[in-house]
Amino acid sequence: MPNLTTSLIDNTSVAGVRPTSRLAVNITNDDIATVVIGIEGFYQSGTTKVKYVEELFTLNAGEVTLKNYFALFDAFEFQFFVSSEAVEISAWGKDATGNLVAAHRAVPLEIIIL
Repeated sequence: MPNLTTSLIDNTSVAGVRPTSRLAVNITNDDIATVVIGIEGFYQSGTTKVKYVEELFTLNAGEVTLKNYFALFDAFEFQFFVSSEAVEISAWGKDATGNLVAAHRAVPLEIIIL
């Protein structure tokens, strides 16, 4: 089962506003079978990672889902546990008005294997 991560994303506020307020995660199952997906989200508090998202679900063959997570932290990381290498994941930061934050994006080639 592949384990993937966005790595730690710096979301320090600029002029009192954080660049990313929500993280949009797009997951595609390109396999011919149903897959199991686990998602864990962490924020950094001092030198400690604190888990605040834990989700487990299935995705049918050929299905796509979009998940949105709260991300108003100085730094955050998401980890993905998938039962097939045919699953593609991308993650995009969104600002308070819903615009994409290009600096906080992780396309499939940038998602790191744990």
